[in-house]
Amino acid sequence: MKMLQTARQRLEYLAILLPYRLIRLLPYRMIRLLGRLFGAGMHLVPGIRDLVRANIHAAMPELPPEEVARIGRESLFHMAFNLLEFIWLNGNPARIERCYFLPPDITAELRGHVAAGERIIFVNPHLGSWEASGVMAPFYAGVDMVAIAKPVRNPYINRLLNSGSREKIKGLEIIFSRGAVRAAVKALRSGRGVGTLIDQNTKGRVGGIFVNFFGIPVSSSAAPAVLKRFCDAEGIPAVIIYGTSVRHADGRVTAHSAKLSKPFSEYADDREVIQELMDISERYIRAYPEQYLWFYRRFQNIPPDCPPEIRARYPGYAKVTNSHFFRETIHDQ
Repeated sequence: MKMLQTARQRLEYLAILLPYRLIRLLPYRMIRLLGRLFGAGMHLVPGIRDLVRANIHAAMPELPPEEVARIGRESLFHMAFNLLEFIWLNGNPARIERCYFLPPDITAELRGHVAAGERIIFVNPHLGSWEASGVMAPFYAGVDMVAIAKPVRNPYINRLLNSGSREKIKGLEIIFSRGAVRAAVKALRSGRGVGTLIDQNTKGRVGGIFVNFFGIPVSSSAAPAVLKRFCDAEGIPAVIIYGTSVRHADGRVTAHSAKLSKPFSEYADDREVIQELMDISERYIRAYPEQYLWFYRRFQNIPPDCPPEIRARYPGYAKVTNSHFFRETIHDQ
């Protein structure tokens, strides 16, 4: 059984290896065209189209059906285009400078934190090109950091995406979600920053908490708050910075940033911190709804005490969480 699984994984790897390499040889205008074609192809698949529209409707029920359809169609294009563009970059400095822009004020701010010996805890959503956020801080501002990522199930493809694209950026190392807290703590102790994603479903038994996202409770990682609290307890200077990278009218992916509205010590608990970060994320998503990853089952978990009027807003795929959601298992350790 193990041999068959390995053989299948290798075949999958070989199937994408040639297209993966060919993408890097194409002119940039072809990357955008392919993104449009792939996005349109995904939109033709009923399961994908329905999932995307269900998520948009759950988040913004006030939108008319034709606007929901438009946002959904464009979001699939952006998802495809951003992935193809990231592969095309290939860690090439000239290509990165052409496609990704870190405004001077953000560059200066990040360099100031680095010069002061402060660890930066980055918080990013799946908005625009989230891969760009992990590239720009090391590339433009010299931030030495690790980024927490969910591994691809196929280890060969996973290695290709990381060593073949992400880790070609000097100063960026990828760590994976299982055991990520230990690796992140080690990175912070050694003077590096940590990049986290705020909008991934996280079970309660591995540090997930429920916060509101478009008025709907969603399970989210408390990692940014937990890591900042650790740094404070250890006397390690650290700052939480919200960052997102969206495509502007000029075609380039441009970074935006925000900070918490008050000192970390003034927050009542981790939930209040994560809720404010989620509120910041929601504001950016409302400004750029076509660039959010509506393809993800973000509204998957319903808290047991959710009021009926809120429960009615969840998409059809959502399920009420049970005790297993909160109880740690050996696989989580």
